[in-house]
Amino acid sequence: MQSLSLDDGRFVALLRELVALGPRLQNAPSAGLVPEERLAADVVRRALAPAVARGFVQIEALAAPGHEARPSLVLTVQGTGAGTIGFVGAHFDVVPADRVVEGWLHDPFALHVDDDGTLHGRGVTDCLGHVAVLTELVAQMAERGARPRRTLKIVLIANEEERARPEIGLDYVVASGAMDALEDGPIYWLDSADFGPTVGTAGGAGWELVVTGVPGHSGMPQNCVNALELAMATTLALGEHFRRSFPPHPDEKRYAFLAPSSLKATVVRAPNAKVTKIPGEVTVEGDLRLTPFYDMADAIQSVEGFVAELDGRLERGDAPAGFPAARASDGRRGSVALRFAGRATEGIACKLDSPALAALTEAIRRARPGADVRPFSLTGSLPLVRDLQRRGFDVHITGFGRSTSYHAPNEQAQLAHFREGFAILGRLLGQ
Repeated sequence: MQSLSLDDGRFVALLRELVALGPRLQNAPSAGLVPEERLAADVVRRALAPAVARGFVQIEALAAPGHEARPSLVLTVQGTGAGTIGFVGAHFDVVPADRVVEGWLHDPFALHVDDDGTLHGRGVTDCLGHVAVLTELVAQMAERGARPRRTLKIVLIANEEERARPEIGLDYVVASGAMDALEDGPIYWLDSADFGPTVGTAGGAGWELVVTGVPGHSGMPQNCVNALELAMATTLALGEHFRRSFPPHPDEKRYAFLAPSSLKATVVRAPNAKVTKIPGEVTVEGDLRLTPFYDMADAIQSVEGFVAELDGRLERGDAPAGFPAARASDGRRGSVALRFAGRATEGIACKLDSPALAALTEAIRRARPGADVRPFSLTGSLPLVRDLQRRGFDVHITGFGRSTSYHAPNEQAQLAHFREGFAILGRLLGQ
């Protein structure tokens, strides 16, 4: 198993095909972008058709009736002995990309390879590169008849980049029982970067702040409540409340978290096209990222309570110092309301004393001689990992590529990253 090595040409060709599907894999329903993960799944199936034909691997597509265009794939390779091992989490969907607006150097949906082996394109790190390297791994194993010692299950998922849905993605895979066999073996989650190992992640929840003011002429501000200013002040106050309530936790240092918990605004919508008009309605959206040492329900309750109390203060005319005017001259007032959208995810603190983590760390060291192998944690969020851990799954996290490219313009990774990643996976399978 450890003698296998990445076929650069075949890997790049497969990744090129996947990246080209990017326009139809973008996942942002609020922007009208609903992915068709079946397209990427079909690429994997075609690449592995010879392996399926010779009975080396079984492939099962899982999506609820009516959602056949959005399957996850479960690949099973029977081992030569007892036990199981899972490579889970690589996903078919990608975040949107706009070459003009975001200033991409190359077409985000056409793989570009520099002379030094830098791969450019949406999904090369998150997460089509991982899909391609896993597909190539199984193809090579089949060609050489190299079965793993433990039965291998690879789960390639749909809908990772959006809110969880029970009929699509990992939720549906878990509910179907397709992962039950992995309870007696480790799960290596392959949707991170920089190798790590990544030993912790944060929980995530999306929020929406709706601010209502009193619109009117900007030359007569006494008759108005400026919803944009009120939204800005409320967002800043909410962020300060969150930082006081959920400061850096002592355990974050032990897990080498790169950042503490955070609450931030990321989207602002103000339907106002006139500079001389004071806006009467503004919506601010953002996310809450919570390290696994705090309780997500407590955090949500805390920030909801803060905004509700703030709205009560506006009603009483007791706005905090520095807030903009919240009542117009005729008595009408501004209001603020917060709600959380969709289901929150929880973060995970992996078991630091697990033999599976030790095996992963050693595999990284051997595949990357001379590299600084340093476990770290980040406040990105992964779906269901905490739920899997609660069910008894031994979950550990790694990934190949550059974390600085996640969800960013000019997403890129090094071909060498995937050569090393391929070797890491082979070492894990050989144990």
